[in-house]
Amino acid sequence: MASLTIEISTALRRMAAGLLGEYTPPRLRHVEELLADLEAALARQSVTGEWAGLAADITRAIREGGADGFLRLPPVMKTVHPRIRSRSRDYLRYLLASRRFSAELHRALTESPVGGPLVNPHYPLSSPLLVQHGYHLVRLLEATGLDLPALRLVVDFGAGYGSFFRLLRNLGYRERYYIWDLPVMCALQRFYLRNVFPTGPGGQPPGNLEWLISGDAAGPAAVARHCAEHQPSLFIATWSLSETPLAVRERIAPALAGFTHILCAYQRSFGEHDNVKYFESLEKSLSGFVWQHAECPIYRGNFYLIGRRAASTGAAPG
Repeated sequence: MASLTIEISTALRRMAAGLLGEYTPPRLRHVEELLADLEAALARQSVTGEWAGLAADITRAIREGGADGFLRLPPVMKTVHPRIRSRSRDYLRYLLASRRFSAELHRALTESPVGGPLVNPHYPLSSPLLVQHGYHLVRLLEATGLDLPALRLVVDFGAGYGSFFRLLRNLGYRERYYIWDLPVMCALQRFYLRNVFPTGPGGQPPGNLEWLISGDAAGPAAVARHCAEHQPSLFIATWSLSETPLAVRERIAPALAGFTHILCAYQRSFGEHDNVKYFESLEKSLSGFVWQHAECPIYRGNFYLIGRRAASTGAAPG
């Protein structure tokens, strides 16, 4: 990995002066459509709890503060685009030491200017969140031996503003990708990804991407059907399933058995919920998987539950 370290060091020297300063993000397209979609999404929202309120806060902030730099609006930075700068150096150190951190993944961590993302002070070509997503992916690859080119289905539960989809697309993933989220977040993801990856007439998002609405009773059955038709498959839930009401988790959990790979990250507790106890129970209920379940050494008080279905192909965890 020595050459990769040198490459990143050179990039830092060349880019730090320009990227660490404040800048004006590019004017984004489809803003009026976004505002209309957000209002319609709020009206159809059926999920209650803390995230319902946060979705309303994000909508209000975009309406009042504008969409061009939406990633720097306080409700967005509080939830889906946090600074997490104190951990960025350790994430990068881990990536550079990993045999699964390829030159392709290094390039895929280059940030897009869409939305005015925060700049990672330790790697100004990227953002703190995108580097964290690179860490998620490397932990998954190390634990399961997943062959990314062979992957045929990804279901991303609670996908923020769509950053993990962006990372996998930068790595060449073009197979089916479903984002399963609240209506407001689906509207925001569609807006973001239309601007990052405009395709076809009217700048539509990439054609391999579709949405499932959280709270829709048909969602778990649809996911199970997609899993049956497309293998290998990956379920992702980073600090999303752990922030979902228990009643919703109970409807979602049975669908996880159909995946070949699972990546969950979660905090020790959320409100009154003991998440460690919940994910230990989830692990036991999915006995057909080989699991790695441990506290994150970089983000204390937060945990990974990473699994590979025992019958699937790939290297043994390690």
